[in-house]
Amino acid sequence: MSIRDIFVPLAPAIDFDPQLDAAARLASRLNAQVNVVFTRPDAVMTAANVPEMLAAAGVVVEVVEHESKLAETSAIIQFEEWRAANSLVGATWHERIGSITEAIIEVGRVSDLIVIGRSDPYEVVTEEMFTAAIYSTGRPTMIVPDRLVGDPLDHILIAWNGSLEAARAIAGAMPMLEAAGRVSIFTVPENPKALYHHLGLIDYLKHHDVHAEWVEPSFGSSDLGLRLMKTAANEKASMIVMGAYTHHRVREAFLGGVTQHVLKHTDIPILMMH
Repeated sequence: MSIRDIFVPLAPAIDFDPQLDAAARLASRLNAQVNVVFTRPDAVMTAANVPEMLAAAGVVVEVVEHESKLAETSAIIQFEEWRAANSLVGATWHERIGSITEAIIEVGRVSDLIVIGRSDPYEVVTEEMFTAAIYSTGRPTMIVPDRLVGDPLDHILIAWNGSLEAARAIAGAMPMLEAAGRVSIFTVPENPKALYHHLGLIDYLKHHDVHAEWVEPSFGSSDLGLRLMKTAANEKASMIVMGAYTHHRVREAFLGGVTQHVLKHTDIPILMMH
């Protein structure tokens, strides 16, 4: 298993510098290609969904088309500067018109890794990108914070609870785990069964020549999201690998309720898979 195709979806009105930076660093370490796809909205469809009062104020097809083209031109310039600065001959640029969700699903399913930015509550498109990438592609997705510092593969921290989602995330991240400088495991083995799962993961990783160690969770707070983030900070983790959970009550018993906390407060990339 390897990561050869890294997909970076872009859209107007979002800051995508961190996504491009993360993709460049991963491509260099993993010998991968970077496929950047910029999707701008269909002006006719957008205008059709605008309330009549706003449409009367000038939000019409021509205006939407003009603004989206300006955003696209600016993005192309930014991409070319990024590609030249990182000497990425294998980075490609593609443009699409239509739904960002459809673009991510279509391209994401034939990619090895998707790199997106953190969801912004003031930009609906970022939530659409997250939902499509995590829940509709079947591919590992890296969520990059607003500012990327260091190499994401320096020290990877796995959030483990023995669940299907966490197992899938680890499988999707395996090429990165194999390339990482250090790998450690966060879990809370409060009973023999949980401890068994923890030891089983270490043996599994060893079979892939990944030597991981269990790290002591930081302080005994009942807030698992806080414990995970504190542990990541204390251990100087550069990335967290974890399952992406739905709101099913049983799944939230351990890490499901942590997902939103981590996404909101993290300052390092999160590799997730559902």
